[in-house]
Amino acid sequence: MKMSEKIPHTISTGKELLLRLFRLYLDNVRLTVAEKLTVVFSAAIVFVSLLVLGIFALAFFSGAMVQLLALVLPQWACYSICFGFFALLMLLIVTLRKWIIVNPIARFVSRLVFEQGQKEDVAHEPDK
Repeated sequence: MKMSEKIPHTISTGKELLLRLFRLYLDNVRLTVAEKLTVVFSAAIVFVSLLVLGIFALAFFSGAMVQLLALVLPQWACYSICFGFFALLMLLIVTLRKWIIVNPIARFVSRLVFEQGQKEDVAHEPDK
């Protein structure tokens, strides 16, 4: 093969390799997005399931609390105490929302997003 025939062959081979590399990067992005969405959606489904079950548990707990208090207090006082307990609980959640809600969600999302980047950085570091 002459030198003039090798140059076009080398250029076409280089193009093919670059296209293959681009497709591989695109597949990597698709798989990473699919993985992250799977984790987010599974966490959301677990959260919603626990929320629904927690609401039922809270309803039964409040009913039991009212019945227990009704043994020693009038019924209106039992419902007032139950209301005060839940109002205090809501006030506590609103006051501590950053520690209870915002920070755990931010940690979860940042761990989810930056975990892959840290693994790649460690894999590409030269040995010392």
